[in-house]
Amino acid sequence: MRMFIFVYIVCLLMAVSGCKRDLPEPETKNYGQPISMHTVSLDTPVFKTSLKSNEPFFVKHKIDGKNVLIECIVQGITFRETDGNNKGKIILYVDGKKMEEISSAAFIVKGLSNGMHRLKLEVVTENGSSILMEKEFNVTIR
Repeated sequence: MRMFIFVYIVCLLMAVSGCKRDLPEPETKNYGQPISMHTVSLDTPVFKTSLKSNEPFFVKHKIDGKNVLIECIVQGITFRETDGNNKGKIILYVDGKKMEEISSAAFIVKGLSNGMHRLKLEVVTENGSSILMEKEFNVTIR
């Protein structure tokens, strides 16, 4: 009987200790690698946003580490390629420097340094000939 218990315990210990070696590999090979783009277009909203005011240019932002997630609702302007009427784009300025021309209502500003930054968004016509609306706000990266 003692031999049976001894063999059972040894088998149990081998089974338990053998599981520690087979750790799964990460699903993505580029985990932790920086993305060189400042903005990324999103197909889905960053936030659940409902426009409660009659504001023609509504901007919502969220700080996530060194990135700022931005979602815009612009009344009367479209950013879709297929729509020809009232097509516009957003020009992003960070600390007074023009950074990017964006053709989507939701995007991410990536890799900001620590400290306070002034972000300015200008909604312009598709050809950039005139400024239709603008918003400015500060973000603090820690």
